[in-house]
Amino acid sequence: MPGQTATIVQQTFNSDGYRADGYSPYGFGDPVISRIILPDQTFAIGYPVPMNKLDVGLFNYSFKLPVGAAAVGTYIVDIYWYHPTTGQLQQDIVLVLVTAPFGLYGVTVPSVPH
Repeated sequence: MPGQTATIVQQTFNSDGYRADGYSPYGFGDPVISRIILPDQTFAIGYPVPMNKLDVGLFNYSFKLPVGAAAVGTYIVDIYWYHPTTGQLQQDIVLVLVTAPFGLYGVTVPSVPH
């Protein structure tokens, strides 16, 4: 819903199927939100950013959705990380679908004459 916070969750697994942190030869192994593509096909400003580590191999990132009609649509979130076992760069794409509640973009309370 426009104006709310969207949270993306990413898990990373080793080749045995257990959650594990990645390794990067560049000094970071945690997943990175490389970009967010907005519903109007433009790029959100301020990326890339690292995801927050919650536990071994478990990460999240939250961002606030804009308000109004422009917020409605599909957001494309690119996530990159290094595989914990192979060290190979991996990529996931997450879609965030935003709809207007009850087909409304906002609610106004009509004034009542006295």
